[in-house]
Amino acid sequence: TRGLYTIYINQDYARIRGIELEYKTRIGKIFRATLSGSYSIATGKSSAANENVYNIQQGVEENLKENYVVWDRPWQASANLNFNVPKNDPLFAFGRGILDDYNIYLRLFFQSGKRYTPQKFYRYNPTTGRPEYQSDRTKLYREIGSNWFYTDLNFEKYLSFDFIKLVLSLEIQNVFNNKNSQIINPITGTAYEYGQVTPTDWNDPLYPDLTAPLDPFPYNPARYLNPRTFKLGLSLRF
Repeated sequence: TRGLYTIYINQDYARIRGIELEYKTRIGKIFRATLSGSYSIATGKSSAANENVYNIQQGVEENLKENYVVWDRPWQASANLNFNVPKNDPLFAFGRGILDDYNIYLRLFFQSGKRYTPQKFYRYNPTTGRPEYQSDRTKLYREIGSNWFYTDLNFEKYLSFDFIKLVLSLEIQNVFNNKNSQIINPITGTAYEYGQVTPTDWNDPLYPDLTAPLDPFPYNPARYLNPRTFKLGLSLRF
C-alpha cells in the first residue's frame, strides 16, 4: 500500500535555540569594555514562502523534517572597547592639551559565514569542456561560507576654546581590510575570484557566453562587505 499525507506549501516557520553570554567591565572613568558571544541554531520548514513550491518543481522529495534556514549564523562574538581620557586628567599631566581630552572606540566582530546549498559535479560540457555542477537539494543550506571578521576604529579629539568645543574625528571601518564574503559561490563557499569553478548558470570568465542575452561576469563588488574605508570629520559643539 502507498500512504498519503498533506503538505502545506506556505508552512513557513522557524525555531531558534541558543545561548548568549555577555561580560562588562570598567576601569575608573578611562576604560570600558563589553565582551559578548552567542551560539544558536535556526531551523524551519523553509526559508521563503515559495521554497516548497520550488522544491516540488525541481522534483525534490517531500520532506517533513526541518532544515537549516538561510539566515542561520551559528557563531557570533564581539568586543567593544572604549578608552576615554578626560581633559586635565592627572594621569596625563605631562601632556595636557595634547595627550588628554580624547576618546577611542574599538569594535572587533566575528560571525559565522552565510548558509548555502552546496553544488556537486556531474559532468563536463561535451562542447566547451566546462565542468558543470548542480545543487544538492538533499543538503539544503547544510554548508556555511567563509566566516566574517572585521575591526572598526573611531577616534575623537576635543579642543576647547571658551564656549566652543572643536571635535576632530577619524573613523576607520574594516581596519585590516578583511574580505568578508557576502555573495557565495556555492561550489567553493567563498565569494568569487577569477579562476574558480562556477555554477552552470553563471557567466564564467574562463568559459564566457558568446550568445545573447549575456549575463555579466560574477565580479559584483557587493560580493564582499565594505573594504577598508576612512572618514574624517570636523564638528563644533556649543
